[in-house]
Amino acid sequence: MAEDNIKKQKRAIIIIIGILIVVILIVAFIILLFKQNNTISSNNGEAIIVTNDIEESNNQEDLEDLYNMSEQERITYYCAEFFKLVDRKNYDKAYEILYSEYKENYFPTQTSFSEYIEEYFPDDFSLNYTNFERLGDIYVLWVDVKDTLNGSSGHNFSMNVVIQENDFNDYVLSFSRNSAVDSEEE
Repeated sequence: MAEDNIKKQKRAIIIIIGILIVVILIVAFIILLFKQNNTISSNNGEAIIVTNDIEESNNQEDLEDLYNMSEQERITYYCAEFFKLVDRKNYDKAYEILYSEYKENYFPTQTSFSEYIEEYFPDDFSLNYTNFERLGDIYVLWVDVKDTLNGSSGHNFSMNVVIQENDFNDYVLSFSRNSAVDSEEE
């Protein structure tokens, strides 16, 4: 009989521990969802942006990472960030990074920039940095753009990317626009 009471007590303790674990998991899941969700829907269905400290801390972490990078690492990081925007079809943000005179000469509108990218860049591409030079306050990267879906039969080309860094994570960029056009015409 004493053994039955001990077994019942053990079973009750196991059930309580199990319930506590489930409750903790549910609370953790709710907190995770809350942190990932940057918007809250209002009564009329419009999305209201909720400012949070997570985005600001990520920007601060990015700056700290940039401070610790070498000059070449920082400039290739900027180049990669620009082409990530292009790859994700976030053309408005990519367009904002372009050097103003370059935009005036080659892409007077964001639409002209978007159309150029859609026409001459592969749908999925990778970058290979082949050379890096500093010329005064600008940096020049030699970049191979590789079509990752179609390999050597795809639209692959080389281009120069020119970056002017104003401050950490504050830069403008231009690239040899005709490289993609010329290689497609060959």
